[in-house]
Amino acid sequence: MKPRPAEPYWPAVLTDWCVIQALGKAGWPQRLGDSGELQAAFVAEVSWYLRFRALYLRELEAENLVLSAIESVYAELGGVAYAAAKEQTEAAQSEFLSALGRSTRNSIGVLQIVGEPKRLQERMRLRAQNLDACRRPLLTIARNAAHQAAAIYWRQVSACRLPEGFFAHVPEAGAIAAMRARFDIWWALFLHSLRAVLRETNPSYARLLQALPQLRTDAARPGQKFVLTALVQQWRETNAARFGLLKDIHFPVVEQRAFMKHRQVQDWFGHHAPGYDHEAATAALYAALGRVLPAQRQAYWNN
Repeated sequence: MKPRPAEPYWPAVLTDWCVIQALGKAGWPQRLGDSGELQAAFVAEVSWYLRFRALYLRELEAENLVLSAIESVYAELGGVAYAAAKEQTEAAQSEFLSALGRSTRNSIGVLQIVGEPKRLQERMRLRAQNLDACRRPLLTIARNAAHQAAAIYWRQVSACRLPEGFFAHVPEAGAIAAMRARFDIWWALFLHSLRAVLRETNPSYARLLQALPQLRTDAARPGQKFVLTALVQQWRETNAARFGLLKDIHFPVVEQRAFMKHRQVQDWFGHHAPGYDHEAATAALYAALGRVLPAQRQAYWNN
């Protein structure tokens, strides 16, 4: 059996592949020359932003929508009893955390939960049990509402994975903003190409691909009752709302195609930027655009 290659970081692979495909269709601005290093740095820059907006932020939005839908069911159908139980639980938690902040530590720095913190912790636990009791009869309704909210959200996302304004909030000092401003016609063509690529691609498959090695390990454990297919299905159903993987997935085909994309990405970087040095290439791209590379990249992206 042919050995499986080392597992890559799939979110980066899939977003890199999408940007490379779009760049291949749109071409590269002639005024920047034909430097493969600059193109590779651009791919990395756009790919990072694509992961940030198309994966991380959308997953958080979906999770917040699900939690909001669940809480709305509890608040509407639980009535006064639920509202009181929630308020009491939150108050007990606040009091416990305040007392914990005043607690002492032992010789190795571990907080000592004794005395008042211990009493407040127990009260918080009892309040939480009471809140769970209020939620339990409504659990099925809440889950259905959560699933419906997630389905609506991810259906809208799949209809347009790159909406208007997707790049509206990139940092003005960054390379993406400079490319958009200096090469506006080319940028419009690039966005059109990227939108077409994303129409046929679901970056969220990266989450399943990341989980597959551990699922394989679990399936091979002695005494495991479920085969890999069942474990994948279980994982998908558990994470469907957050990652948008709401339909059954034929994961062997998804994985096979993903490794083909991984090879294509490696070949592209190997051809255009052999010995690629990300920091040096990014600095060169910013210099070519007349921009200064931000000293604090984390603060730069937080904008």
